[in-house]
Amino acid sequence: MTGKPTEARKIRPQRVQVLDHFGRRKSLPGDPKQYRILYAGDEAANSGVLLLGIGPDPDVVVDLLRDQGDVAYLECPELQRQVQHQTPSGRRAALPARWRPLTPQDLDDPDLIARTILFYGPGLTLFPDFWSPVLARIALRRLPPPTAQDENVVWLPVSEHRLLARELTRAFTSQGLVVRSVPESMPPREVLERLREQRPDLFFSVNFQGLDPLGQSHEMLRQAGAQICVWCVDNPFHLLTGLRSTYWKQCRLFVTDDWFISPLTDHGATQVFHLPLAAAQHFLNPAPPPAPKGDWSELRQRVVFVGRSAFPGKERFFAGCAVPENLEPRAAAFMAQGGRPDFSWWWEQLRFPPLWPGQGARKVGFAAEEFNRRRRTAYLQAAGRDGNLTVFGDTGWNDLLDKGSDVRPEVDYYGPLAQIYRQASVTLNLTSLLLPHGLTQRNFDVWAAGGFLLTDHTPGLEIFDPELTQEVAFTTPASLNALIQRLDKDSSLVNDLGSAWRDHIQKKHLYAQRIVTVLEAATSREARAFLPS
Repeated sequence: MTGKPTEARKIRPQRVQVLDHFGRRKSLPGDPKQYRILYAGDEAANSGVLLLGIGPDPDVVVDLLRDQGDVAYLECPELQRQVQHQTPSGRRAALPARWRPLTPQDLDDPDLIARTILFYGPGLTLFPDFWSPVLARIALRRLPPPTAQDENVVWLPVSEHRLLARELTRAFTSQGLVVRSVPESMPPREVLERLREQRPDLFFSVNFQGLDPLGQSHEMLRQAGAQICVWCVDNPFHLLTGLRSTYWKQCRLFVTDDWFISPLTDHGATQVFHLPLAAAQHFLNPAPPPAPKGDWSELRQRVVFVGRSAFPGKERFFAGCAVPENLEPRAAAFMAQGGRPDFSWWWEQLRFPPLWPGQGARKVGFAAEEFNRRRRTAYLQAAGRDGNLTVFGDTGWNDLLDKGSDVRPEVDYYGPLAQIYRQASVTLNLTSLLLPHGLTQRNFDVWAAGGFLLTDHTPGLEIFDPELTQEVAFTTPASLNALIQRLDKDSSLVNDLGSAWRDHIQKKHLYAQRIVTVLEAATSREARAFLPS
């Protein structure tokens, strides 16, 4: 470096670095702004301060609390261990001798939690599995008893218009539970406010809705006595990539695809149950829509497919992912032979990378989703060769299917969809390769509506009568066309199969039956609290 010497630059203080609970190296900010007051104590009582987290520089917090007489503090043991390792003189040596160290068990003391509480905020994101239970413990002990308490209450975090909201509400109610709908996106502070009014017996989340990534809401609900169940209707490991805590391992997890039970257990889940989808009630007795909007008679000679070309936010979710070049030809050949290069297949080919934490699940999922797109396109093009295919979905299909294909806008699940299923000659189902043993709502709803379904063969079909599935399942585009031609020639077979399938769905695959499974799986001792007397 040349030139005239310049004025000495200010040397930035080197931040203390630690490994967070996922083993990622993080710097600890130590400025006073990192400390926030969670609760203000009674100044008249002069009860002192409860300090949660010291931070990287004890001098900062000592200066903040210089005028406070009595200070009790709690630190995350792992954070303290790492910081002490970097500063051999020890952190506690810099703290006033009169400050009293605590353990989480000490927080049962009502005098302690009545103090002014100061929290070192970065600690929560670094070690949420330590701090979330601590914060929940304090919050609940400062909370008065609920104003009212009904028995057998389930909180259901759903949007009124989201799929499954009505079905789950109806199903829980049929089993004698009081259903209270709560917001899908519910920050911990709102959970606490609702616990002030009512304590639920059961919290039933679809895809972790209503639970925050750091696990604070989970801890408050758990310590308030609620049993927390999460139903993963999509790929569970994709859902887990949005979490920043291990709290999910303590939940009762339900999966629509039983293939995930073993991998989830291997990754630390303690309770995982199979809970398939089911038929929505409104498909069993679809109300006739007003004319002329409800006239779908034109579909009586057509094959119908209903679904999106890709799930919303796909590009952002899979940003930076790619199909391994060395495996692409093998996957293409496997699929051409009728194989399913699904999530499980790709996980094996990639030599079983960890699916959580980290982005391993997205890398596996991207490859499965890419071949899912190719596979669905191939089947739809095969089914539409005679020009009798109608697709209800997004405009993305126009780029994937042959020019001039009959692509129509998406339809409301609670609107004309039941009539479309009933009127169509055949409804086609193609299960996502993100679910190795998966099914879709179509596997239930089409039969319930009085329609006729042809579906790709997946191990998930084992929950149905094998004599019925063998008549409607295909493994290649050629076998799909063979099935369509066979059914075109035998209307009596179509009627008999449709009737048998509808009866089978009504007897064994309704949401009320699924909820019985949920309540029984809540453990035999505790399940009695949720079953009607």
